Amino acid sequence: MESPNVRDESLHPVSKGVVALTIGLALLGTACNGASAEAPTAPVEVAPIPVDTRSAESVQVPLTLELEGTLEPNRHARLSPLVAGHVSEIRVELGDTVEANAPLVVLRSADFRLAASAASARAEAQLRSLGVDDPHQVDVEAVPSVVAAQSDLTTAEDALRRLTPLHQSGAVDDQTFEQATQREAAARARYDSARQAVAANLASYQSLRSEAALRRSDATNATLRAPFAGSVSARLAEVGEFVGPQTPVVELVDASQLRLTLQVPERFVTKVHEGQRVQVTIDGTDLRREGVVRHLAAAIDSARRTLTVEVMVPNEDFSVRAGHFARARIDLGEERELVSVPSTAVSERAGVYRVYAIVDGIAEARIVRVVERDGDLTRLEGDLRSGETVVSAPPRELADGVRVRSGVSAMRAEAGAASEG
Repeated sequence: MESPNVRDESLHPVSKGVVALTIGLALLGTACNGASAEAPTAPVEVAPIPVDTRSAESVQVPLTLELEGTLEPNRHARLSPLVAGHVSEIRVELGDTVEANAPLVVLRSADFRLAASAASARAEAQLRSLGVDDPHQVDVEAVPSVVAAQSDLTTAEDALRRLTPLHQSGAVDDQTFEQATQREAAARARYDSARQAVAANLASYQSLRSEAALRRSDATNATLRAPFAGSVSARLAEVGEFVGPQTPVVELVDASQLRLTLQVPERFVTKVHEGQRVQVTIDGTDLRREGVVRHLAAAIDSARRTLTVEVMVPNEDFSVRAGHFARARIDLGEERELVSVPSTAVSERAGVYRVYAIVDGIAEARIVRVVERDGDLTRLEGDLRSGETVVSAPPRELADGVRVRSGVSAMRAEAGAASEG
């Protein structure tokens, strides 16, 4: 007889697996609870970045207006000949400097000279036909054709005068009297015609003289000359080419003075006047010039709300070429407050200038605009106030919101002393 307290384990094969699984889960839970029960790890504290600092200072500087423009030559001309013809000679090349009245392009002038000679010959022949030597002292009544016609008229008038009383008394018949009257009228007509012919010949002579003078002028104008001293900026014709008054052949510029056209905003118009000095900086060079305001537009541009102003910039040495982009600074006669910091304190990234100010030990990036540089100092305006502490030389790892510690120079000195000890 079997005892009731005895269990046949062979009859329950699954029990062993359940027990083992239960024990494993219990052990795993114990391990997890033990890990979670451990104390949390403390965060690692980042040490402040040591930096040198300096206080931003307030400075009073003149209030200036900064504008931009392109330098244009004082005079610029595209030159064409006064007459039409074929180019026989070109006496200048690109970049040549010429004096006023210097020959630039020569056209073939033989045709003009021949035409002038022919017109002069016809004029002289016309003058000889009048039987006079000086056309300015012509006495119409002394011209042979007029003298002859006047003589015939005088004879006819005398004959008619003698026949008139005889005709009235009946001694001369009507036919004879009528013939005398007609002869007198014909003689008068010939006299008037002779006078008109002389006047027409004089007019023809003057016309031929004018034509001859015009042809001689054409021969002179066949040479294109410089209207002013300057430099050749373009040569637009070749030898043998036919050109005329509407064909530009040379482009000439006078760059001894340059014109800088500026657009002054409406709110500054009353502060700009003729004769005002302008500091001009030429982009791409280290050149600076002092110009003068010469011309102001009569009205403000209603669309742009600006006033057009022309500044004359001296350039006697021709060191500045026309076409340069330039920046102008006009002193408006007032002062404004700027902040001065070391130039090393200003950093630039993507065209944006920053200065790091220290507030409660934290570096704050301030966006600023550089107004001018004066040696080791830079004058700014923007989000920075006078008296604030700034990082004088920001290290590479410095960023906005980073904790800093000022006085790096002192710490380096202490570190050096400790190493020596």
